[in-house]
Amino acid sequence: MTLLASLALALAACTSTASPSASSPAGGGASSAPSSAPSAAASGGAGGGAVDVEKSCPTPDAEKAAAAVDTAKFKTDGPWTLGVSAGYLSNAWVAFNNAYVSYGASLEPRYTSVVRSDAGFDVNKQVADIEDMITKNVSGIIYWPVDNGALSTVLQKAEAAGIPTVNVANGFSDQAGITANAQIDNYINGRTAAAKLVESLGGKGEIVSVLPIAGTNSATLQDAALKCVLGLYPDIKLLDTQNGDWDTAKSKTITEAWLQRFPKIDGVYSPSGQMSLGVAEAFDEAGRMDEVTFSPADEYNGWLKWIAAHPDKNSGLSTFPTSVGKTAVEVMTGILDGKATTKGTWAGAEYVAPDAAAKLASPERPDDWWPNDLPDSFLPSK
Repeated sequence: MTLLASLALALAACTSTASPSASSPAGGGASSAPSSAPSAAASGGAGGGAVDVEKSCPTPDAEKAAAAVDTAKFKTDGPWTLGVSAGYLSNAWVAFNNAYVSYGASLEPRYTSVVRSDAGFDVNKQVADIEDMITKNVSGIIYWPVDNGALSTVLQKAEAAGIPTVNVANGFSDQAGITANAQIDNYINGRTAAAKLVESLGGKGEIVSVLPIAGTNSATLQDAALKCVLGLYPDIKLLDTQNGDWDTAKSKTITEAWLQRFPKIDGVYSPSGQMSLGVAEAFDEAGRMDEVTFSPADEYNGWLKWIAAHPDKNSGLSTFPTSVGKTAVEVMTGILDGKATTKGTWAGAEYVAPDAAAKLASPERPDDWWPNDLPDSFLPSK
């Protein structure tokens, strides 16, 4: 599967804490609960002693996300009409995220109708879609963008009309027009993957990095997290970074070039299971699997199946739950109820140890499947 925009899975929905360091699953999801994150105080840093990665590399948005939202101006009695504006619906992660939005809305009886749209990666269409929802006077709009910046004006128009907006799964943003966010913490996701990788390498070695689409929230924050962690470990050298675009085939091609270029690669940083799968296939076909250590990735089923079949290369997971869609509905419900709400509600980035990670694999499911606790009637149809 090729993912084409910033976003990846589901162990569970998130609590409403604004602090990403305190995020934890709540509700359903895959059967295995995440363990604690990789050791924050790992040995092998610049000073030769313990390194507190969490303290040294704090998430950049924690303070902004903790800011209170004025929900009083949006408080309204039901029944409610929920607007759902999809920037796109063309990949599996988003399909599951969208399914969780539907499921979350079904659990609140005051949502009596849902108005949906799919912009198909056309930002002008998404602007028009949101304009239409404003005209229809929906109660609130949950959206994932083609381009958040390009939506600012129409989102501000929605708020001016008394319609709150919740940005889901695109990473935190405090731009005008966004009432609140329900998002994966891409920085902590990347920091977890980086910290576990350097820990597995004993603080020494030569690594490569494969990131999502250049310029996306995921790529920018995951790269920043990696560089911060590497700054604490001078004996680890970053040989090269490329953008695999959440694409297994592209990531495999990138890795084939790396294997020609570098006679030794000790580790691979890739928080995405789609990309990690392509990387692993290239190492395997080149007969160089023995030399490499992989960072934790997410719960993409193709990767889960691979680590289940290669336990010696299983570094665990850094979660990227599709259930953030349900979290977004819960955030919207709180806003419409006029309850205390913070600017950001975090999901994911929990570390899952190798044994528990391997048990999440669904061998009978396609690679594009994601762990979930959705009722059958809400599962994506394709």
